[in-house]
Amino acid sequence: MIRRAGIAALALALALPGLATAGDAADAAPGPAVRMDGWQGSDSDGNRTRRLALGWDVAHRDQDHWWGLKVERAHFEGDGWSRREDRVYLAGAGDLGGWQWQGEAGSNGHDLIGRASIHSGDPGRREFFVEREVLETRGGVANGWIHTFAGASVDLPMGERFSATLLGGLQDFGTGSNLRTHLRGSLVHAFAPEQGLSLQLRTRYFRDSDPREADYFSPAWHGEAVAALGWRRFVGGYRWQAVAGAGRQRSAGEAWKRARMLQFGFETPRRNNAWLRIDAGWSDSPVVADAGTDNYSYRYLRVQGAVAF
Repeated sequence: MIRRAGIAALALALALPGLATAGDAADAAPGPAVRMDGWQGSDSDGNRTRRLALGWDVAHRDQDHWWGLKVERAHFEGDGWSRREDRVYLAGAGDLGGWQWQGEAGSNGHDLIGRASIHSGDPGRREFFVEREVLETRGGVANGWIHTFAGASVDLPMGERFSATLLGGLQDFGTGSNLRTHLRGSLVHAFAPEQGLSLQLRTRYFRDSDPREADYFSPAWHGEAVAALGWRRFVGGYRWQAVAGAGRQRSAGEAWKRARMLQFGFETPRRNNAWLRIDAGWSDSPVVADAGTDNYSYRYLRVQGAVAF
């Protein structure tokens, strides 16, 4: 589990009276900061992943402008197997010619891992991203397989209450010859913007060039469509968010079956030189670590925060 001491320290820092508001912090000279990032994920096949990271920002102006170092302990385990590894990253965020970037590059002692993204600041937001991470299955951890996912997305504003997002990407699993093509799309209608309510249609499709290659879920193709109700509100500067949805999913060689998802998010305002964010979710749609069982589900919890000095 994510260490409660780190969460308690951030909560205490947020409760203490500060010397600067969020606006003052944006104008202040960059200074050091400590950040924490904890992740726990598990599925119905018995696979579990835990990560706890602590970072030191050498120069921290605000959440979008900083750079520093991060150390992470990752723990992968399942029924009858377990492995731990330590990672070190160089991480940061900033802007370049009207584009905002963020990323981290590091190693677990054997391979290059990390993630990076850059996006435009206009309403038709365009984003390019890449991620390299250990394949979180028994075979992936034992053999050091690294999957790489790269792609791009674009936001399409459609009036005051409608918007859409399109994403395309390619994923290599480091296991041989399989290359997965991803296509995703979402349509959002803000039917009650004053209350933060929206109706959403979320779709995704992927195709594998070499199905059933290793011990991760890799049918010839998989598709799903989920209708969801979303809620997002700011109360006293605190952001609350929830999404619940249901739909249908199908993979090659299988009949249609239900698809469900639930997500929750909470974030404090950036004040007193500190902030805290919590995200949690559950779904019964397949992820990379899925072994392809009939009754699959995945759940996760992430806690992030920072304290600047």
